[in-house]
Amino acid sequence: MRYSLKQFITAMKKVFLFFGLALLSNGSALFAQSTATTTPVGFISETVNGGTLASPRLTLLSPTLTQPIVFQGTIASISGTTINVNGANWTAGQFNGANGSYYVEVFSATKPGALSDITGTGSSSVTTAENLTAFASAGDFIAIRKHITISDFLGANNTYGLLASNSPTTADEVLIYDGSHSVSYFYFTGDAFGDPPGWYDSAFTMQADGITIAPHEGVIIKRKAAGNLTIVSTGTVKTGNTLFPVYNGLNVLGTLSAQGLTLGNSGLYTGSNTTGVTASNSPTTADEVIIYSGTGQTSYFYFTGDAFGDPPGWYDSAFTVQADNVVIAPGTAFVVKRKNGGVAFNWALPSPASF
Repeated sequence: MRYSLKQFITAMKKVFLFFGLALLSNGSALFAQSTATTTPVGFISETVNGGTLASPRLTLLSPTLTQPIVFQGTIASISGTTINVNGANWTAGQFNGANGSYYVEVFSATKPGALSDITGTGSSSVTTAENLTAFASAGDFIAIRKHITISDFLGANNTYGLLASNSPTTADEVLIYDGSHSVSYFYFTGDAFGDPPGWYDSAFTMQADGITIAPHEGVIIKRKAAGNLTIVSTGTVKTGNTLFPVYNGLNVLGTLSAQGLTLGNSGLYTGSNTTGVTASNSPTTADEVIIYSGTGQTSYFYFTGDAFGDPPGWYDSAFTVQADNVVIAPGTAFVVKRKNGGVAFNWALPSPASF
């Protein structure tokens, strides 16, 4: 790889938002969120490229499609990490605990969705991991979805045939990134001591079938076996813009746009380096967006224009092509290299208004 993706083996933070900023509402591309009771469903197929044990091949993926909405309604009140909801009739622990991990989205017709894990459930309220009062108020909408897990994405029994082993050193690795922090997992074949097959973290500290892949998290498949594989993810189409945190340094980001994005319509460039990527007349001082393919990677940046008449816009870092139409495909992940101590910001990821 041309840029090292730092593999910090640490506890996952699951931070959905950057809280140093007020709610982003740069009006260039805020879609109204649909409140329809039916949600379009579909599937996305992605190729995982074959490699070798000595020279693994990296493929960057994200689920993109979500679990279906299990509840949608309006917010009665919101205070701190407690959201009271009109018309709810839940049981204690319904969205946390034995039923698995769930998260909320709060949004309106003019506000992109802000996401947070559910940590507690009352009869008509949920407690969230983050304080969402800067992102929603009474009368706004709330939607609840279940998280996608490794087992959902790759199959509880390794559906797509990633290289399994009794050791993480000889198995394909699945790295889930929360920003630049990652944890590595692999499919364990079991052993003579009675340890069952299944997904484990590479440090063998836990079984990992239920480890979640948050919407903003990128997944890197480190393929150590020859031969390409096809991974098919199914789910519902997320409509409406969604806030994803972008931090200083390397960020491995998923997407939620089932229609795909281009650099030009991605919303990553806003005209301000406090709400979007830093632009420059040189790739060495601009933030970089790195997109991977089966044959390598290409780095892009937003060019501010120059005195010679070259227009502003997205360019590859070698200045060979204008890149506004370069695609970030559904089901893929990509890297944002935030430079020079740039402040964190919430990227208002544009998803389709309808599908």
